Amino acid sequence: MLSWNVRGLNTPNKQKEVKLLCTNENIGLVNLLETKVKTGNMEKVINNMFGGWKYITNLDHHYNGRVVVAWRPDYYQVKYISGTAQSITGLVTDVVLQKEFYITVVYAFNTREERRSLWQHLESMSGGIKQPWLVTGDFNSVLLADDRIGGNPVTMCEVVDFQECIDTCELMELPCGGSRYTWNDKYGDNRVFSKIDWAFVNREWMDYMPVIQAIYLVEGISDHCPLRISKDTGGGKRDKTFKYCNVWALHPQFKEVVTQGWQQQVAWYSMFQVVKKLKLLKKALKKLNHQHFRNILVEAEEDRAALNQAQNRLHSDPSNKALQEQETIMYHKFRNSSYLAKMFLLQRSKASWIKLGGDNIRYFYSVIRHKRLQQAIIQIKDHHGELTTDNASKTNVLVDYYETMLSKEGRRRAKTFHSFLKNCTTLNASQQMELIQPYTVKEVK
Repeated sequence: MLSWNVRGLNTPNKQKEVKLLCTNENIGLVNLLETKVKTGNMEKVINNMFGGWKYITNLDHHYNGRVVVAWRPDYYQVKYISGTAQSITGLVTDVVLQKEFYITVVYAFNTREERRSLWQHLESMSGGIKQPWLVTGDFNSVLLADDRIGGNPVTMCEVVDFQECIDTCELMELPCGGSRYTWNDKYGDNRVFSKIDWAFVNREWMDYMPVIQAIYLVEGISDHCPLRISKDTGGGKRDKTFKYCNVWALHPQFKEVVTQGWQQQVAWYSMFQVVKKLKLLKKALKKLNHQHFRNILVEAEEDRAALNQAQNRLHSDPSNKALQEQETIMYHKFRNSSYLAKMFLLQRSKASWIKLGGDNIRYFYSVIRHKRLQQAIIQIKDHHGELTTDNASKTNVLVDYYETMLSKEGRRRAKTFHSFLKNCTTLNASQQMELIQPYTVKEVK
């Protein structure tokens, strides 16, 4: 998908550039903002750029063609839901994945007073949308103080309405790469740069939709950067990195496992012994996790269901001693498994501000997924200063960097050692011993 404020689409040059970008990026759905195309000319312009594509506009709400959504029918199907002078909302079906999601494309007015109706519209829609929801476009508003450089400083009054709208709708910014600032005025030497083009998703998007990458491309013929949103094809299944889990320490065998692992005899110098013991201990802790904590979340839900059944049976026969004992056993078992599950989720989400209650389990998972998405490396600069986004190129850049760094370090150490040997040859035997004595065999190794 692509979202772009093109600043007019009536000239053949603009149409050619939009078509070329969509072809190069393999776009199946494009949101074009500020087209300035009137009703009578819209179909001709769309057919010139995208033969066979379908489209919807908000021309019924504003004469100037502020928002146009066009799509390839073999990639997407879009059902028009609602429109205003500042937005279009549609229900999109991904033909390949057979998944549905709502999309709201925004082109906000320039003044704070005019934008208030947009914030109210988004807030009213958010309560009725229970499916994945993508909100993207030109909001004509910054969100934070550092979203603009040059010009007047960002004040609280110009961002408070936008921030309250995002909080009320429970939207999260989609982590993006590429250009930091999405608009600049292109006037004179003292340019103003700001981020006013945004992409937000709701919790359901994090729960049910595939991982996506969002990149702000260079602006080209416009003063706004186009936003490309694409599925992360990944690189197949990756090995999971080892992470220490806090709940392991609560297991009765934990200290015994650590003691046995640390007491194993390993030959060679001290640092090697430490590293080797840690690797051996890692295997033992993985085994402990596999045996007792592999299904910690599932076990908590199963214990909850078992406790409910035991309590229902007890209420049917309150004086039954056997049922009372069984209910007590299930109660303590559920308390333990539930506590372990909450500790596990707290560590994964790093949301220490969420209490140990069981109210927001769904939100918990959304926070975890969103933090993972934020921590993903979606772009990296190579030694030429160019940004790469695909996984193969990112891997090559990292490998080249560390090969270069390690080879330089090796040459530096060799040069230092040769200089050390050269100094030794110019000294007599007693001076050589005095120079070498501070270095033990282990330290030299």
